[in-house]
Amino acid sequence: MRATSSASWTLGRILGSLFALATAVLVQRAIKPKQPYYWSNLRNMHRPLHFHGEHIRNNFFEGWYYKFTNNESTHTMAVIAGVYHPPHHPGHAAQQNHTHAFVMVLGLDAPSPSAYYRFPRKDFVDLGDRTPGHESAFKVRIGNSVFAHDELIIDLPASHYDRISEQELAAFYDTASQQYLQQFQSSKESQLRPLTVVYFRGLFPNRQELAHQDQEAFSIKAHFQFPASAQTPLPTSLLLPSIMGATAYLPFLECIHGVASLHHPIQRGHIATFSANDNILSESFYDGGVGYLEKDWGINFPSIWIWAQTNVFKTAPGSSMLFSLASIPVLGPDFSDWVKRHLPFASGLTEWPGMLLVYYHAPSKTLYNFSSYVPTAKLRSVKVSLDIDKGTQTVHFKATTRDHNWSEIALEANITRTIGGGTPLRTPSRSKRRMVIGVEETTTAQTTVKLWRVGSGEILVKDEGLGGGLEVEGNVKWLEDHINGA
Repeated sequence: MRATSSASWTLGRILGSLFALATAVLVQRAIKPKQPYYWSNLRNMHRPLHFHGEHIRNNFFEGWYYKFTNNESTHTMAVIAGVYHPPHHPGHAAQQNHTHAFVMVLGLDAPSPSAYYRFPRKDFVDLGDRTPGHESAFKVRIGNSVFAHDELIIDLPASHYDRISEQELAAFYDTASQQYLQQFQSSKESQLRPLTVVYFRGLFPNRQELAHQDQEAFSIKAHFQFPASAQTPLPTSLLLPSIMGATAYLPFLECIHGVASLHHPIQRGHIATFSANDNILSESFYDGGVGYLEKDWGINFPSIWIWAQTNVFKTAPGSSMLFSLASIPVLGPDFSDWVKRHLPFASGLTEWPGMLLVYYHAPSKTLYNFSSYVPTAKLRSVKVSLDIDKGTQTVHFKATTRDHNWSEIALEANITRTIGGGTPLRTPSRSKRRMVIGVEETTTAQTTVKLWRVGSGEILVKDEGLGGGLEVEGNVKWLEDHINGA
C-alpha cells in the first residue's frame, strides 16, 4: 500500500512538474515576443490616440479612422491611415515584405469608390506631442500626408496606389456570400424560400467582371480641418482611461479601441482625385459637415465582429452612437488558440463576447454608456437579419444601463444597409500574415434609435441617423447565441 501511495505521489509530482514546465513554455512563447506591445499599451494607457508602435516591429497594426459627412448629409466618406507589421515566422523572411504603412480612402465619387495606397515603413513618422496636457494631440506623417487630431492633409501620389487583385476580391466575395447565406439560414424565411450561396454570390461582381475592372492608378489630394475646441471627446478618469474602460488595464488584448471625437463640425473639407495627366476626376467639398475620429491597434482584428457608428441624426444634431460587439480572446489569441488545439472542452472559457456601446445625446449633453465593463449595463439581445425582397441587412440590438439617478435606461437600435453594397476593406490577418480584404464596410447605413426609461416608459429619444458606418464579419450567430441565450 505504501509503495503504491509513494508511486502515485511520485507520478503526481512528475505530472505536476510537466504541467508547470508546459505552462512556463506556453507563457514564455505567448508573452516574451509581445513584451514591447504590452509595455506600449501600459505606457500609453492615457494616450490612446498617440502612436503606440514606436518599439514594435512584429505582429502589430495601428490605424486611425476619420469619417466625414458633407453639409447636406448626402455623402459620407472615410480615410484610414496606419501601419502594419506581420507576425514573425522563422524561415519566412519574405513575410517581412508585407510590413508597410498605408492610407485607405472609402466613399470616393470617382474613378473608384475606394483606394489603397502603400508606403515603406520608413515613410511613417510619429510627430505627436507627448508632453503632459497634450494627451490628445497626436500627429503622424505618411509620405507627404499628415494625419492629426484636428487636421488632415492628404497627398497620395499614383505611384503608391496599390491595386487589389482579382483573386483577392473573388476570394473575399466568396467568403462574404457564405456569411450572408449563414445569416439567411438562421431566419424563418429560409424555410419558405430556400436560397443557395449562388444567389448571394450573384450580388457581387463575378470573376469575368472583376477581370475587366483593372483600375488605372490615380492620385488624391485633400485638406480637412476640424478644431479640437469643437470636438466631442469621451470623458476619462483614472479608472476609465479610454473607451475601453477598465479593460484598458489588460495590455494583452487582441484588438484595442480608442475614440478621439464622437462628433465635430468640419471647418474646412475638400478632396479631389486626379488622373495620371493631373486631370481632375472628381471633387467633393465637406465645409460645414460633420466628422468622427477613432483608432484601433493591436495584434489582429477579432474573428467575429459587428461595428456600427453614426453621428448625423435628424432630430438631435450633434448626437452620436458607437456600437462594437466582438468575440474576445480574453487571455490573448495565442493562449486561446493553444486551448482550442489541446483543451477543446475548455475553449468556451477563453473567448467571450465583448461590447463597446455609447450613445451621446447632444441636446442634454448626456452620455449613456452600455459597454460590457459597466457593472449596471447589459446587452439584452442582438440579431443580424436579411430582407431578401428589399435586399437589405439589418443589425438589431437592445441594451440597458442605469443613469446617475439609478434609473434603468434602455436603448434599442436598427442599423440597415444594402446587401453587398459596401466597400471591401483590407484588415490585418494573423493567419495569412498580411493585410487582406477582411470585411465589407458601408458608410451609407440608415439607423433608428430609441432611448427610454424602463420603469416609466418615458421616451427620451426617438431619432433617425444617416451616413452610418457598418461592418459585419464572421460567424455572427456565435454572438447571437452567446448574447440571446445568456
